[in-house]
Amino acid sequence: MTEFKPVPDFALGPDIPESTGYAVTDLGGDAYVVTQGMINTMFLVTRKGVVLVDASPFLGDKLLEAIESVTPKPLTHLIYSHAHADHIGAAHLLNRDGLKIIAHEITGDLIKEAKDDRRPLPTETFSGRHQELDIDGVRFVLDYTRDWHVAGNLFIHLPEQRLMTAVDSFTPKSAPFFRLYFSAHVPAYYDAMDELLEYDYDTIVTGHMALPGTREDVADNREFIRDLRTAAAEALRTVDLREAAAAAKVPHNNRQAELKVWMDAVVTRAEELMPSWDERLAGTDIFLRDNLNAVAWSVFID
Repeated sequence: MTEFKPVPDFALGPDIPESTGYAVTDLGGDAYVVTQGMINTMFLVTRKGVVLVDASPFLGDKLLEAIESVTPKPLTHLIYSHAHADHIGAAHLLNRDGLKIIAHEITGDLIKEAKDDRRPLPTETFSGRHQELDIDGVRFVLDYTRDWHVAGNLFIHLPEQRLMTAVDSFTPKSAPFFRLYFSAHVPAYYDAMDELLEYDYDTIVTGHMALPGTREDVADNREFIRDLRTAAAEALRTVDLREAAAAAKVPHNNRQAELKVWMDAVVTRAEELMPSWDERLAGTDIFLRDNLNAVAWSVFID
């Protein structure tokens, strides 16, 4: 049985009441984050209604209950951060006449291609890199910089609330999930951490686990993934393919096996070179080899 390090107190987040299955935290400026422990998202109460980012099946119909625990105002707008079902797969539970669903046009195309009734098509899309919306007097800035997670992924900035939402960008107080959140292009993922620090905000909501984050958390994740890249680059420089293949007794005509054992050896060496982050991030042991594998291949081919 695999044993994992315990989650440190600094990464635990709020207790989730069994009676509700979710927790709501007031972020100030009429903005709130709601989580059930694995997934989180945010909503904003405006003069006329509620603007929600994403609708995860992990929260399901609890989303409306969470909103109603704060305000009787109706849900008027739903913004899709990106197309993945783990974040918007409960949107069908919220869809009703008059609900505006906003997304990048690429996200709309991906949902249409998926033919998933749980993810209603957006009613409003935009193209290009930048869109600003005025929703009941609140300014929403939607930016599509690059495919740091998946095509169409958005940075959602509320300047007056000093709030940022960047779903699946990183996890505050924790190491990255599997293969840097399945990043579509690893160099773009590195750039995204720099880009996030160019915005003006105090709080960032990133879509997973129970905690919102801060600019310092973005900087910590940036430093951690730079350590991944440094370790991977040094391992690539020092681990020889032929030596690794010979040590594993790979037949000379099995080129795929040679690559496999070589990269495994690169990852093992990079793991040895990584400085300890246990005092700063949770989960450093869970996906370290997966992340080093993604980073090493990227350093090798990108």
